[in-house]
Amino acid sequence: MKEKYELAYEDYLAGMKQKEIAKKYDTTINTVKSWSRRYEWSKKKKKGALQNKSVHTKKECKKIAEEIVESSELDEERQLFCIYYLKYHNKVKAYQKVKPKTPYNSACVMASRWSKEPAVIEEINRLKKELYEDALLDPHDIVQKYIDIAFADINDYLEYGREEVLVMGAFGPVIAKNPKTGEDEILKQTINTVRFKESTYVDGTILSEVKKGKDGVSIKLSDRMKALDWLSKHMNLATEEQRAKIDLIKAQTRKIAIDDEKEEIEDDGFLDALNASAKEDWEDEEE
Repeated sequence: MKEKYELAYEDYLAGMKQKEIAKKYDTTINTVKSWSRRYEWSKKKKKGALQNKSVHTKKECKKIAEEIVESSELDEERQLFCIYYLKYHNKVKAYQKVKPKTPYNSACVMASRWSKEPAVIEEINRLKKELYEDALLDPHDIVQKYIDIAFADINDYLEYGREEVLVMGAFGPVIAKNPKTGEDEILKQTINTVRFKESTYVDGTILSEVKKGKDGVSIKLSDRMKALDWLSKHMNLATEEQRAKIDLIKAQTRKIAIDDEKEEIEDDGFLDALNASAKEDWEDEEE
């Protein structure tokens, strides 16, 4: 049986819009967007182009590797060290990949030395630049990610409510006599419930923490206010549609703040009356 996101992808290929897909599978638009990004729907749709790209990817990689070897002033081991460092972001692990028989303590010392060599630093920076350029990160995609964080809804990740369950004893369901009917009945009780949705169906990149402690499992969404702050500083990167969404988020946030203020105790004139009374008492004492 196919998963929801697989069925949704087929509908996407058939021309359905994300809103229609969300409605069909009784989920949120954010979840559908998450599926689209995670499983690269738009890229897979251009299947022919992707296949052509995959044919020459290995050849291009080999060519790039040859260019690195030919153009670099480093020896082969240091070149590999730079490549492994970019892959693992760990200089000790990178050194051990180049020299696998080196003891850990020695690898720590040598990795530190190599990583401080000017030629190694220059090569790592050069490779980083190439990787970033190849990644072709669209600023609009970055803005969209922060919008997703700001719009994140806890209901996308869990379901909560109340439900009726059996009262369980040491030997199974508890049975008691109904005082009205005189018949034996299985006891039931209403409890509060919280259920997490399957990770397949949610956007995990919006979560900053998922942990299991003595009180159970908990999740934490990324900071909404930090996302809004970032968006405010980078409005120039957003499209017109994204700017409209950002303005909507700001308006919603302001409304929440106003509503919170209204919940505070309103001044009904009591304080003014009290101050006036105190003033009169003070004047009476002076007389």
